[in-house]
Amino acid sequence: MPSRRSARIPSGARTRRGEDHGGQSASGPATGSRQRADTWAARLLTFSAGAVNAWGFLALGGVFTSVVTANSALTGVGLGGADPRLGALAAVAVLCYVLGAAGAGWAAGHAQRCGRLRPADFLLLELVLLWAVVAWWLAAGGDPSGGERTAMLGTLAAAMGCQNAGVRVAMGAQVPTAYLTGLLTGAVTDAVTSGRVQWPALVTTALLILGAAAAALLERLLPGAAPLLPALLVTAAWLTGRPRTGTRRAS
Repeated sequence: MPSRRSARIPSGARTRRGEDHGGQSASGPATGSRQRADTWAARLLTFSAGAVNAWGFLALGGVFTSVVTANSALTGVGLGGADPRLGALAAVAVLCYVLGAAGAGWAAGHAQRCGRLRPADFLLLELVLLWAVVAWWLAAGGDPSGGERTAMLGTLAAAMGCQNAGVRVAMGAQVPTAYLTGLLTGAVTDAVTSGRVQWPALVTTALLILGAAAAALLERLLPGAAPLLPALLVTAAWLTGRPRTGTRRAS
């Protein structure tokens, strides 16, 4: 009978079944709070992604930090001989993005398998990379050499690879924060086939555009402070995603 089967389930198994990441109950106020925190963290990361891509494009050589499709095409342009310098920068961005994604994906996956992954943990490596660029930029007086700019571009691309891979593992593949082609394709397809408007997709797109606009404005008015914007935004996302004191159940 159902009652006997329920009685044979170990209490630890019932606890694990009723918990989401972070050790919270899968129902009730704790889960709602966790979901809201993840939503706000994703929004901050999207705004930051727009800022990083815009600042990298404007200040570090004219390529993007996380738009792999565009950078891959620019790499091909360089290979074709049209602009070898631009192609080389784009190739550096793609390579460093891949390395960042591989490192963060491996670390987040390992932590998840061991039951130690918390939603904000994957942001720590990205934070180290972003704040390293801030310190480097300030130490160079906002006017680094060409080689330093290339190294900064690679560091930012690795940070964005960390972000995208970590979001995929910790928050799920349906929470894009820096690449929107698939998101917009799905939103447009749903709109024309079923008449449904995917408001989250529109909000994500708007946040990316606003983040890029904010970085461009800051770069024009206060160029020395421009790299601070994405670093501060990701720091805020990390603080938002951290578990609150008292939200975990006592073991």
